[in-house]
Amino acid sequence: MRKRLDFLSLSFLRKIEIRYRLINSFILVSLLPLLISGLLAYGETSRATQEKVRAYSVQVAKQISQNLMLRMEKIEDTSEELALSDRLQNLLADYYGADEASGAAARSGIAKALLDTYGSFPYVNQKYILDRNRQVIDAQIFAPLANSVARLAEEAPDFNGRARWALYNAGHGQKSLAMLREIRFTGNNRNAGFLFVGVRPNYFFRIFEGIDLGYDSSIFIVDANNGAIVVQSREGGAGVADPALQQGIAASLAQRRDSDFISYTAADKTAYYAAIAKVPHTSWLVVSATPSDRLNADTRSVRNKIVGIGVLCFAASLLLSALIARSISVPLKRLIMVMKETESGNSRIRMEQAGSDEIAVLSRKFNEMASKLHQNKEQLEEQVAVRTRELERANRKLEALSATDGLTGVANRRRFDEALANEMRRASRSSKPLALLMLDVDFFKKYNDRYGHQAGDECLRIVARVLQKSSRRATDLVARYGGEEFSIIVAESDAGSAIQHAENICDAIFELKIPHADSPFGYITASIGVAAVQPDDHTIPERVLRIADQALYHAKYQGRNRVVLGNDATHSL
Repeated sequence: MRKRLDFLSLSFLRKIEIRYRLINSFILVSLLPLLISGLLAYGETSRATQEKVRAYSVQVAKQISQNLMLRMEKIEDTSEELALSDRLQNLLADYYGADEASGAAARSGIAKALLDTYGSFPYVNQKYILDRNRQVIDAQIFAPLANSVARLAEEAPDFNGRARWALYNAGHGQKSLAMLREIRFTGNNRNAGFLFVGVRPNYFFRIFEGIDLGYDSSIFIVDANNGAIVVQSREGGAGVADPALQQGIAASLAQRRDSDFISYTAADKTAYYAAIAKVPHTSWLVVSATPSDRLNADTRSVRNKIVGIGVLCFAASLLLSALIARSISVPLKRLIMVMKETESGNSRIRMEQAGSDEIAVLSRKFNEMASKLHQNKEQLEEQVAVRTRELERANRKLEALSATDGLTGVANRRRFDEALANEMRRASRSSKPLALLMLDVDFFKKYNDRYGHQAGDECLRIVARVLQKSSRRATDLVARYGGEEFSIIVAESDAGSAIQHAENICDAIFELKIPHADSPFGYITASIGVAAVQPDDHTIPERVLRIADQALYHAKYQGRNRVVLGNDATHSL
């Protein structure tokens, strides 16, 4: 029996080209794993499909949210232009005036201004101005509609300078979208009324064009406050989102997530996966809901086919795969053993060249390659070492250039932004103060105009050297913020130390005695704004920058060549 097996596996099958043996063995031997993998891989495939749909649908929801925001901003920009226009400002001033005739004319003028602004917008179906008491300034409006508009204005939260969007009853039981914006007099910033713009829902339909996730997915926009469906991709009237979906949205929002992927079971017992993405500055969310059974339908079909094929071919593959595997595995094992010896460093070992198939050809080629291995290995190692050293030098040079200002040699704006964010995080963790100094060379444009740009560049380089000399700690960072502005990050420094540091810098620059004929001081001087804060997890770099920048503004406003400490009160001025 053994002799017959040896004849079949080592003599007869070795006369057939190895590629045909490999093809046949792959087909036959893989049938048994197919049977097993068809049963085991179903769960993995389902999870992979869910992950793929999750990633894609979340990205689609985010993109729709961005497209929706762009369309909303188009209307918001038009409303802001109208609210700030001299025409509407004057009309509202006349409306609140004591002259009854002027008030009547103002009401007529307001209606005409709204018509002139939105008359060419086919998607705008309502436009009104409400007075300070949230009453519509239009005597011809239907009372139910006026009440609906007034109620919407009363229920609106604080505007904080932004427009608000909501659903409202447009009459005849129809729901429409509304944008509400507060109007303030530009002269005294007092409330002048409210601008109401009703928008047809079909204005937003185009954001769904060309988007089809498959799997019977549906995309719609939900108001998180009441679960109302604002806009949906498929035709149908407005409705309310499933309660289970509303609960999932509420749980996601409670975790302060701008986007998420959740699962829920609808009232009709259908399980869904839903990708959600928040629309900025609104209570709306884009939702992409996919039935879970449709999502896994393809996976179940493939699983069933694999199981069927495996059952039918299992018996034949079990016998034939053993014979074919032996004809390939024995010579390959010998070749692998020789290769391992070569890998361990013995390049003199050679493979026995028996047979006339591809393995024999491979053995001869391997013997030829083994003789060249040692020589090529040494040459390759030498070349790799040379290239590695060159690459390391180039990377170090590139890293230094990317973080340095080319004119002054100090850190550039990019390096400054990174360092400020890192130092604020470190100060927040260690509960240590942090100071930021914003420096501006006084009357630098006049200096450039009189002495030329080359002298101006040299002046900036000298100032940069003074700043570097005055900032000796390793944690301090001097950066060119832009133009003639510099910034200095001083870690673990309170307000008193930061002010003293800044005054020392002003004195050092003045002591340079760089002539400046167009400066009232006669020499180059600098103004410095100081921000000294105790960062926490909620403090952002932009706040510290604004405080220092406003302090710099006050230093220049108070006469230049001085230091001013900024705070939140300074920022609000």
